[in-house]
Amino acid sequence: GETERNIKNVPQEEWAPGDKWPGVVHEMMMRIGINSGEIVVGNMGSSMRMNYTMMGDAVNLAARLEAGAKQFGIYSCVSEYALNMEYINEKGEKERTMDKVEARFIDNITVVGKSEPVKIYELCAMKGGLTTQEKRLFDIFDRGIQYYRKMQWDEAIKYFRESYKIERIPEAATNPSEVYLRRCLAFKKTPPVAPGQKWDGVFRMTRK
Repeated sequence: GETERNIKNVPQEEWAPGDKWPGVVHEMMMRIGINSGEIVVGNMGSSMRMNYTMMGDAVNLAARLEAGAKQFGIYSCVSEYALNMEYINEKGEKERTMDKVEARFIDNITVVGKSEPVKIYELCAMKGGLTTQEKRLFDIFDRGIQYYRKMQWDEAIKYFRESYKIERIPEAATNPSEVYLRRCLAFKKTPPVAPGQKWDGVFRMTRK
């Protein structure tokens, strides 16, 4: 038979009999940044001090996305480069990552140290795996984004207040709807560009 894993005699309400892990493990949440691109992997350094690591802009961006996810209150942050990546599936057919997953557009940002903007998304489910609430959230949130890009702050605020009520992770310290609500209120007082100027809609992150 299997070795008893619960050697500390954790109570049943915290570790169900026969379960491989206690409840706290199942409930663990971690943030992850996902990006695709060319990188260098291997032993780097010198004969005096060497480390197996990876380097490159694609690696740096993935790290920035992981940190950026915290600012939006999401847990899986994926770049447009990863979602647009094409690959050959097991049938020998060409597929694109975006067509296999459900991802919510979050923002168009520039990360610290870079001037080129990148679209970032919240990875939510495999294709077709959204709940009814998530589908409604995506729709309302996206409408808010459209008004936000047009600098129609009052309309955007209306939609983000609605999406806030049905955010995916209500227990998180913040969430994308709340971030945009704060932004819209701030931009309403101090617009991102002068009157008559065209706004690119890019948010420039100042923290790593």
